Amino acid sequence: MSATPRPGLELSLAHARSIAVAAAFPPGDRLDVPSTLGHLHAVQLDSISVLARAHQLTLATRIPHTTTRDVDAALNSASPPTAFVYPAHALSLVPLTDWPLWAFRRRHTRTRPQYPDPGQRAALLARIRADGPLPLRSLRTEQPTTTGWGWGPTKTALEFMVWAGDLACTRYTAGQRLFDLPERCIPHPLLGDDLDDDTCLTRLLEHAAKTLGVGTVDDFADYLRIRPASAARLLPDTALTPVAVQGWSSAWAHPSALARPEAARREPVFLGPFDNLIWHRPRVQRLFGFTQVFEAYKPAARREHGYYVCPLLADGQLVARADLASTSAGLTIHQASFEPHAGPEAAARFASACHTLATTTGTDRITVQADAADPHTSAALRKALR
Repeated sequence: MSATPRPGLELSLAHARSIAVAAAFPPGDRLDVPSTLGHLHAVQLDSISVLARAHQLTLATRIPHTTTRDVDAALNSASPPTAFVYPAHALSLVPLTDWPLWAFRRRHTRTRPQYPDPGQRAALLARIRADGPLPLRSLRTEQPTTTGWGWGPTKTALEFMVWAGDLACTRYTAGQRLFDLPERCIPHPLLGDDLDDDTCLTRLLEHAAKTLGVGTVDDFADYLRIRPASAARLLPDTALTPVAVQGWSSAWAHPSALARPEAARREPVFLGPFDNLIWHRPRVQRLFGFTQVFEAYKPAARREHGYYVCPLLADGQLVARADLASTSAGLTIHQASFEPHAGPEAAARFASACHTLATTTGTDRITVQADAADPHTSAALRKALR
């Protein structure tokens, strides 16, 4: 391991924030799903669909004039597949070309106590080999849990076989992943676990840094869901540059992020609650002075901001948040609030982002619920939306 070099560059917090926003949104007006996924390297999945699926929002907000349906059409029609599903951060879409880099996690999974025994693995592999790619519902031999939350024996076995690389998921049917043999859906040159752990992690840390722009050891570790000690040990061996950021203990930046001009002005946009820019709450607080929370799993009476709350990114700051839903009646704003530093243009920026999100989710109707905010804020929003 190399000794950690001393920072040679000092960044103001505002500059670090600009670098982070620019890095999170790949430049260019000809972006598509594969190139955007290739820039982010992991796009989190989630089952909640009250507004849209998590991956649809993350990708569509970065691709001009793209709807959530366009995202899934691109993912499902690509041949060979664009991505595989893997616990890279949480369960995420990962570019197919990154398969070799997750060999370290596949190896580790095979040592975990939850990894299924040889008999169970053999039975599942034989069924999928004979019948082709299958969803969980076709493979489950026990009754599903009544709540839908628990992992029964079959789901546990399948998940750990995916994590171990015994199975792979690159396609969906009726919203369910199809479990398949890797050799049938992953190009042969990518298969294998030849790369050692440190090589995998060093390259993945560089990928994470290109997407984050600038971050701490904890930020990079969280992006890959690895131990901070592992990230700290390997960061000096990457191509990253140590920097000093105002108010941070230590930080690293990707050279391309430092060379890129500061973030260009972009249209205000609502970020889905699983967006890469806001994955790590301590980083969000450090960069933006914004407390990111996700309250969907709290009882309604305990929610402060709502069920599916999306922060508003405008001029490089997180200036507001809204609890949003999309139904056949259009985009509905259940609850909204502005940050203290939002400024006099907040309502106009909020409205602009609403119109963009409505188009993204396939509607042109926007409704503000009567109790969405205090009377002054509600009036300002309705006026701006008109």
